[in-house]
Amino acid sequence: MAARRVSATEILAEALTRIDCRNKELRLVVTIDERAERWAREADEAVLRGEPLGPLHGVPLTVKDSFSTQGLRTTAGSRALAGNIPRRDADAVAALRAAGGIVFAKTNLAENCGDLQSANPLFGAAANPWDPRYTTGGSSGGSAGAVAARFCAADLGSDIAGSIRIPAAACGVYGHRPSYGIVPIRGHHPPYQPIEPDLAVAGPLASTPGDLSVLLDLLAGPSQADRPAWRVELPPARTVRRVAIWPDDPYCPVDAEIRGALGHVAGVLEAGGVPVEQTRPAGIRLDESDEVARRLLASVALQDYSAADIAAINSGGRAPGDGLGAQYVAQSYRDWMQAHARRERLRTRWQSFFTHFDALLLPVVPSLVGPHDARPFAERTLTVDGAPRPYWDQMVWANLTGLAGLPTTVVPVCRDSRGLPIGIAVVGPYLEDRTPLSLAQRLYELLEPLGPPRVRHGNSASSVGRAPGVSHDRVTTPDCSRVNPLPRM
Repeated sequence: MAARRVSATEILAEALTRIDCRNKELRLVVTIDERAERWAREADEAVLRGEPLGPLHGVPLTVKDSFSTQGLRTTAGSRALAGNIPRRDADAVAALRAAGGIVFAKTNLAENCGDLQSANPLFGAAANPWDPRYTTGGSSGGSAGAVAARFCAADLGSDIAGSIRIPAAACGVYGHRPSYGIVPIRGHHPPYQPIEPDLAVAGPLASTPGDLSVLLDLLAGPSQADRPAWRVELPPARTVRRVAIWPDDPYCPVDAEIRGALGHVAGVLEAGGVPVEQTRPAGIRLDESDEVARRLLASVALQDYSAADIAAINSGGRAPGDGLGAQYVAQSYRDWMQAHARRERLRTRWQSFFTHFDALLLPVVPSLVGPHDARPFAERTLTVDGAPRPYWDQMVWANLTGLAGLPTTVVPVCRDSRGLPIGIAVVGPYLEDRTPLSLAQRLYELLEPLGPPRVRHGNSASSVGRAPGVSHDRVTTPDCSRVNPLPRM
């Protein structure tokens, strides 16, 4: 745009055309801002006047419909917020606008961000662009799907127990869960109070790790209330000399095709001169981390339970439903504090681990992308190597590092035996977000690209799914089902 080879108006028109073509089928975008075309024209006029341009000048962006957007409906997928028109932007949205980005649409999500697929009573279920019969993951499923379908340049999502990472892996895009606390989450729903919830972060999804890095630079910073005194200065990326890999665990077994994807990445790094060691951090257990995370998640889940619910549970009843942390919603404050203390001990062990390794490779989820499932949580299951597993196993590997606030970048690696994406997680030390992003960039350069999803059900592939001026003709189809899986640990 700065060189006047393309205009913001043209790029926005291309995005809207793609949405018109496929969104009825996919239900990824739920609201379009009618002001966006005026903003695009204003951006073009600023270029013609030779004004200084921000790093996102004129770039069309979408944001998850849980972030407040001034003057534009924000629902969190809940009927209770169907008519909610915020008076101000969430802090993270304001940062994107301040950099020149055009926030032109909101993306679909799980109701109140409380599911691992993205469906709600207002907008229905977000469908995976690779195959609409399958889920996008949750809760930022519309975010990841919109990036995969090339509806937008990038999206702003949120993550508490995998809500950026799981959809990024399911949709074959890059996603970054930042270190806890470096991106303001004020203005996100839920919660519906002016608090920053435990474990929750805001972060970007994009088509490349380079774009993630640009977006993180713009998003990382203090909240508006802290700006008089605080600054965020992330350290430079480490030179990655030693990488660990933890591909499987008896507590939450991982499908062979995902272990194959991890093995493929390890082989690519080894061939590039980076040693990869299969190991677990000393003193870190997957089962303990999952229990501690669920106890802490209960403090976030409490908003879904009434005082009568809690009283009934304390009288020997059972928590209604089985959402995030449901089994611990009636725990005492002392119990929560003990879980918090256990978390801090785990964080110390992670800190020690990253004195020996620069990054860790993990599964994002233990199972391949699943079909849509509208049944109650208690009736849903996953399939791992042909065997059923509990539905909430999807967040176990995400809880392992999210609990400690560690930065994690999801890298799309290959397609499974059905043609759906597989992604893996690259984890770095706390506050060293540039390290997993740097390793993701290296993998981006080494791995075969997945390319865009194939357009299905008779839609023309002549323009949908293609970036302007970019040829995807050379793209092959990596297939992790043909890679020997790493052995179980």
